[in-house]
Amino acid sequence: MKRFKFNLERLLKIREHEEHEWEIKLGKAVSECVRIQSEIAQRQSEISKTLLTRGSINNREEELLVMEFYKHRMSKEAGELQDKLVRAEKERDKVKAGFLEVSKNRKILTKLKEKREKEYYKQQLKQEFNNTDEINNSRAAGHYGR
Repeated sequence: MKRFKFNLERLLKIREHEEHEWEIKLGKAVSECVRIQSEIAQRQSEISKTLLTRGSINNREEELLVMEFYKHRMSKEAGELQDKLVRAEKERDKVKAGFLEVSKNRKILTKLKEKREKEYYKQQLKQEFNNTDEINNSRAAGHYGR
């Protein structure tokens, strides 16, 4: 039985490659969002530590002022990171949409290939059965003709 050959195999390979590239882009976008979230959590942790330190010991006025400036800086950085996170999440959503589109296109071709392959082998089996049947009929006709 001859092997199945899909005429659009090259296009399928191109779509698989595109899907892989978009998958990498999506992974980078997701990791960027996670990284920014981690930085925000770190800033918030620093703010909490500053508040605990300020409340636990009797500090001099200069130390309290430095702690307050540090807390303010951490709050400002956390806010800036939150804005950066919003932008990164929008970018991640765009990349995700692109990935889903190329993935859908690849899946369509994959399904078409599977469908045609199934039809091909079904037709091959039918042809093989007909050939075998024809051989048996001709043998039987030759045997009865004697």
